[in-house]
Amino acid sequence: MRKIELFGGKTRLACGLLLASASALLLPDASALASTLRLGIAADALTLDPIHTNDNPAVWTELLIFDQLVRTGTDGKNLEAGLAQKWEISADGKDYTFHLRPEAKFSNGEPVTADDVVFSLKRAASETSDWGRFFRPITGFTIIDEHTIKLSLDKPFTPMLSNLAMWSASILPRKAVEAQGDAFFDKPVGSGPFVISEWRRGEKMALNKNPGYWNPQKPKVDSAVINIVADDNARALRLQAGELDAIVGVPFNQIEQLKRDPNLSVGLAEALRTELIQLNTQVKPFDDVRVRQALNYAIDKTGLIKGVLRGNGSVATSPLPVMAYNNTDISAYPYDPEKAKALLAEAGLAGGFKTKMLVASGDATHRQVASVIQNSLKKIGIEVELQLIESSSQFSTTKSGNYEMALSFTTSDTIDPDQLVGFTSVNPERADAMHTRWKDARVNELYELERSTPDGEERGKQFKEIEARVHEGAPFIFLYHQKAPYAARKNVEGFEVLPTSNYRLEDVSVK
Repeated sequence: MRKIELFGGKTRLACGLLLASASALLLPDASALASTLRLGIAADALTLDPIHTNDNPAVWTELLIFDQLVRTGTDGKNLEAGLAQKWEISADGKDYTFHLRPEAKFSNGEPVTADDVVFSLKRAASETSDWGRFFRPITGFTIIDEHTIKLSLDKPFTPMLSNLAMWSASILPRKAVEAQGDAFFDKPVGSGPFVISEWRRGEKMALNKNPGYWNPQKPKVDSAVINIVADDNARALRLQAGELDAIVGVPFNQIEQLKRDPNLSVGLAEALRTELIQLNTQVKPFDDVRVRQALNYAIDKTGLIKGVLRGNGSVATSPLPVMAYNNTDISAYPYDPEKAKALLAEAGLAGGFKTKMLVASGDATHRQVASVIQNSLKKIGIEVELQLIESSSQFSTTKSGNYEMALSFTTSDTIDPDQLVGFTSVNPERADAMHTRWKDARVNELYELERSTPDGEERGKQFKEIEARVHEGAPFIFLYHQKAPYAARKNVEGFEVLPTSNYRLEDVSVK
């Protein structure tokens, strides 16, 4: 008699005193046993509707359950085939023809068709979509056959292919969405490597292998459980205790300790990420550019990198990470408390002022950074009250405008700066300059220009001018670009955080 027991999320067999010959008959090959990856992250997804998603946990989850026509490569620099195994772009840049993988299926067993592509991209471009402007340049759809679709544009739109790699361009099953409406997104069906089996909001999301995934070799695990563990230190402890197999968001002050654990592997991803402080420019005194610049002069960013990040970062000059067309001519605001005081005096605030700053309660690194910033600003007469808030609530709070300052970060989900420029710098746009409500007419003009300018030197100049103007306008305190630390147990292979800050769990195996 044999018994199946669960240890550490993986199925193992307890066979007692069975003879070797008998066990050979009774037991399956070890490679056939079910395996589960247990991942720990800081916050749950706010929604799984791609066209209404703005938070990273939702983005990362949607990239596991939905497929897009193309996707960003693991190097964060190139695009690769997704649902479309190949594509052609016309010489005038107005027609994109995609050839779908004929073997691709949704997790309900239905085949992925060109009709699903048309439905999904029209929905992504709709007026109700948070990301509509990214897809409205598509003005025509031609279904050539069940697995071939042509997208037509009235004029060239340079970021088009890169935008089609975004989660918001996920291909959905038309029949299921139309039948279920909004209820579809409580337990959505996709053609990605995984399918949701259970979602306990704020606690965990259980994923199973999609039997219809177009790559029969993946996922390498049968299931994955994404555990929501808000506190960074708690995640690290659960990893060391063997309760989790991998985690993202390792506190920098624990990296060396985790490296010394013989059961763990620690990685530092070169993520397209920028840490910054959002300033609500509709709230006094942050409506005054002199005050915003003063705050930038008052913070010792190099000191933060050395003291808190243990040297794992570089000083930021804008909300954009170091990526294509990065403006290397901008000099970071130097640490100059006297300059900061002088600017405050010019703004009529020589005596300083009081304010409040939102800080993610579970982010150990952000809590340390916030404390340092609080002390630094106190030296120039600014008293900052730190308001701890759940990571999952911080985005919705800043979006509502119910804040003064907020310690946060940006990540790029594409290889093209267009997406992040639109999110952090343009107003009006879906995020109104990342909820700072800052507005610059020239930035808005340049945003429209770069979208119709072919890749090359001229488009690069446009992005660089945008970056320079945001630096000067200072709707943020620009802090640093940090590496993204993650860790896994030694029996886990293939887990890594990508430059776009997400992870491909289909590449992971658990021994």
